[in-house]
Amino acid sequence: MRNRFTLAVAGAALVALTAAAPVGGKEFGTIYVDGVAYRTFANAARVDPGTGTDPIIAFTNFDQGGVAKFDPGSGSHGGRWAVTMATWINPADAHLVTDYDEVLALAAASPPLITLERAPEADFRCPLLPNG
Repeated sequence: MRNRFTLAVAGAALVALTAAAPVGGKEFGTIYVDGVAYRTFANAARVDPGTGTDPIIAFTNFDQGGVAKFDPGSGSHGGRWAVTMATWINPADAHLVTDYDEVLALAAASPPLITLERAPEADFRCPLLPNG
């Protein structure tokens, strides 16, 4: 009888911890893919510098979420992010960018509006979750 009670309490605790895990994750904010905003939270999985596989761009001098190339199901490798830093050359030109190809076009413009620099030490892992 005592073993059944202990097993029931342990099972209930496991269910409660599993259900609460995403809620307890640290919010990182928003990541944009093809104009769609996704929520994200921290994951304790280690990502060695330079081993990220999914391209994401973070802005250094403009406050906005990251801009990723892939969303879940369209080539993503589980949110193992390879970080590139974008810097607006003239901060007065800065505006919200929500599409990866638009970021590349801004860097390729003549003259370029942003600079891009790969930052392997910033690679990280986090999932994308639909908003709502």
